[in-house]
Amino acid sequence: MTTNNLSVVTQIPLDQALNKTIFTDLNSAKQYLDHLKGTGLQWDHVGFLSDASYYNLMTLLFNDDELIDVFRFSFLDEENHIFIQNLSQNFQLKIEYRLSEVEAFEAKNLNDKAEVMSLWSNCLQSSYPVTSESLKDFVSDLILKTNDGGRGKDFTVNTIRKVMDDSHGRCMFRGCGQRLDVDDLTGYEGNYGYLAHITASSTKGPRGTLYLSPLLSNEPSNVLLLCDVHHRLVDRIASSYYPTPVLTKMREEHIYLSNKLLDALNYTPVDIFFIPWGVNSQHVEKPNSVAISKSLSVFEHRASDNIINVNSGASESMDTDNSFEENASRYIEKCVNKIHDRTEGSGAAVFVLGPTFALIGFGAKFGNKSKLMPMLRYRDASSWMWPGVQPREDAFIIEEPKIDSDQSEVIVSVKLTALAPKIDKTIEYLNQTAKTEIPVIYIHPPESYGYGNGAIAHPIEGERLANELKKIFTNLKEIHGIEKVHLLVCASNAACVYIGQAVDRFQPEFIVYDYGTKMMEPKLKIYNDGNTVTIEYIIMDNS
Repeated sequence: MTTNNLSVVTQIPLDQALNKTIFTDLNSAKQYLDHLKGTGLQWDHVGFLSDASYYNLMTLLFNDDELIDVFRFSFLDEENHIFIQNLSQNFQLKIEYRLSEVEAFEAKNLNDKAEVMSLWSNCLQSSYPVTSESLKDFVSDLILKTNDGGRGKDFTVNTIRKVMDDSHGRCMFRGCGQRLDVDDLTGYEGNYGYLAHITASSTKGPRGTLYLSPLLSNEPSNVLLLCDVHHRLVDRIASSYYPTPVLTKMREEHIYLSNKLLDALNYTPVDIFFIPWGVNSQHVEKPNSVAISKSLSVFEHRASDNIINVNSGASESMDTDNSFEENASRYIEKCVNKIHDRTEGSGAAVFVLGPTFALIGFGAKFGNKSKLMPMLRYRDASSWMWPGVQPREDAFIIEEPKIDSDQSEVIVSVKLTALAPKIDKTIEYLNQTAKTEIPVIYIHPPESYGYGNGAIAHPIEGERLANELKKIFTNLKEIHGIEKVHLLVCASNAACVYIGQAVDRFQPEFIVYDYGTKMMEPKLKIYNDGNTVTIEYIIMDNS
């Protein structure tokens, strides 16, 4: 075909009978196919496409998935069978049927190649084969329209078993998931579920469809296990709100989520801890079981027991002026010791939210000898979760300056969640105080990602950040002889913990800052005395 017009017959003055795209005479249709072959057109795939009202059934011819022609036909009973056999070379070629969501095709749909391909490609339902065994039903339903609306096949034992396996015995309606082998009220065990067709087994039933209803009546992928409430909802009360594509999507989601949750049985159990230090006296929401499972699944771990609260009395003091800051080093040490005592050196998952300096101090004090899994409090979703599906190689950029041999201090500016102008003001202040320009290491997300609470969106990104910083901090001491690092951080709770975990032996002393009224203020001093990491609260001189 050399043009975008699908009415090939109008370009071929061979026979007036061929100047049609709707064939009602078998001989004319056969001549048309012979003529196509004579012009060099070949097809390896036949498609039938119906609109939702079944007013129009289009025949599509493809070669290597490229549409080469489209027409319609309607003959006497047996002639339809003969023509389809001829069209498909006695079923040697693939034949498939698709049902469009478009209520009724218009003339423009038949004349433009791109329009027809769009209709074909955008069918929300799957393609269904037309075989020698199903040809009789296909012709009677979609061409002759003689279907009496009777029900299709009953469920076989294999179909029931497959649906039960796919559902894991729970209601497959999105958001329900009710167990259907036990009554919640009485505790009596039994079968409380209903097998419900997505496409009804009768063309007169909810979501009934010509040809497909009997074809799919015993197909497991067309059956949902539902509780009584949702069975009545989708079939009797609000069936128009739950068309076939919606219910099919529900089924797929249920299977995916069920298997994903069950995969957690293979995950390594880990103790989980909750540290609600809070920020600016705000209440910290304790994660529920769903949030815990989602957060841990990224690490391929699961909870070994109920979540353990280890606030060490800190949360009670958050509302009093400076009380938390003045006692922060003690609170941090108590929490770390409790976790280490409980885990005995094994891994720990921690849901901790608090001031930036405390989170960095916590990560530093916990150390990197045992696995620490900090969980992100993701503000965009108001939930504990990691938004990244896969870790990114370029989640952050580190810009290192030239460091002269006479330098003894370095500033590390970490801007991940926002531009943080107070960090810039603090850098200016430190330079003025030192009466020299202190080298600054800048850490920020790529411009293509932008700033945000999810700048570090996956724990592997956090681990990479910690490892990169650990190398940099060690080199600052061993190669450049740096004695002090000013740590200015604007990052999520989890990123702060990872930054703290970069602290190790043979590194400079760290001064950790947090937000003040006009600029960042020093809050914590972190150093290694040769044996252990020590954290001390810095008392501000306000004179």
